[in-house]
Amino acid sequence: MSRFYSAQEASERLGVSRNTLYSYVSRGLIRSEPTGPSAKTSRYHALDIDRMATRSRIYKSPVKALQNSTDWGAPILESAITLIGDETFYYRGNCVPTMAAGQTFEKAIAILWEISEYESVSVNPVLRKKVEKLFENRPGFDLMDLFQSVLALLNHEDVTAYHFTREAAMSAGRMMLESFVRVLTGTWSTGRIAEHLTVAWKVDPLFVPILDGALILVADHELNISSFTARCVASAGCSPYASVAAATHAFLGRRHGGNTERIRGLLDEARGQGSLYRVIESRVKRGDPVPGFGHKLYEADPRARFLLPRLPDLNGYISQAQEAAEKLLGFSYPTVDFALVVMEKELALPEKSGSCLFCLGRLAGLVAHVMEQYAQNRPIRPRAQYVGKMPG
Repeated sequence: MSRFYSAQEASERLGVSRNTLYSYVSRGLIRSEPTGPSAKTSRYHALDIDRMATRSRIYKSPVKALQNSTDWGAPILESAITLIGDETFYYRGNCVPTMAAGQTFEKAIAILWEISEYESVSVNPVLRKKVEKLFENRPGFDLMDLFQSVLALLNHEDVTAYHFTREAAMSAGRMMLESFVRVLTGTWSTGRIAEHLTVAWKVDPLFVPILDGALILVADHELNISSFTARCVASAGCSPYASVAAATHAFLGRRHGGNTERIRGLLDEARGQGSLYRVIESRVKRGDPVPGFGHKLYEADPRARFLLPRLPDLNGYISQAQEAAEKLLGFSYPTVDFALVVMEKELALPEKSGSCLFCLGRLAGLVAHVMEQYAQNRPIRPRAQYVGKMPG
């Protein structure tokens, strides 16, 4: 995605004359800025142009436009949680990479949930004991399957979650976060989540800020598949646990968080052949997909741009990925999924911990979406355009 359009590109994208484009700028509908300190020409923000072009298509041909509106298209729900900009994104007006550089995951949760501090949210000790009892009866379970069992138990046991208040949703949210940390580490956290993970996984404490940053960066990303799923289920009048359970299943799909499995396979193949660059080159020649590169919303994923330079590159994955992006993939840069799997490899984290960190961080955003949907208090019920056999 280009950050700016020239006047000609903007006019063509909108299907309007230059004079009409200039009138949009004067009315504050489109942002522009000079192309240089003394330049007489201007460039136009791509985000503004693309949004106006989408609205124009909906106005001129609503049926055709709305057919594509749920596939990387026009926003379909109002939300005050996350804004995706040209090449970065924001939680409630706060630049997320900036947050990741100097804040804790708990502080980011507080911002997403609009509270003073995450630690102020209470957890029911009776529920925690029931969850611990469940762990005793589920030895050897897959981590994500075990977490789904926890969500089912909490959905049944926590009657207060059905009050559908902000307080009840936040309490359920903290219960889910702490339970998932227990699933990942085998012990309950008594302090900051990132610190607890480094101790349990025997990671150098120097990498605590990196884990904090990773969890912050993946906490939310607007109306992605899992967040939209959580909102749909919440709009039906389901508990936060049921909403997050449905969202977690969606998250694990191969086109969402489950993509980390394919990236892990790519890196395993690279380890076998001794070069990630050669593996990518071979795939490009064969016409095979290269998972973990290219994001539809960014020219370069800001989450990966933050994480990769802060990680060691003992296996050469980071430098070779950058070289492959520029020489083989048409400047299709690594995504956050790739960065999380590289983190798993470079820090010698437990197997599949990259995708688990993604899911752990995303829990904070899912709870924020559930709370926002409860506040809107209306069902999500899109209509379908029937294209099947007509009756009679």
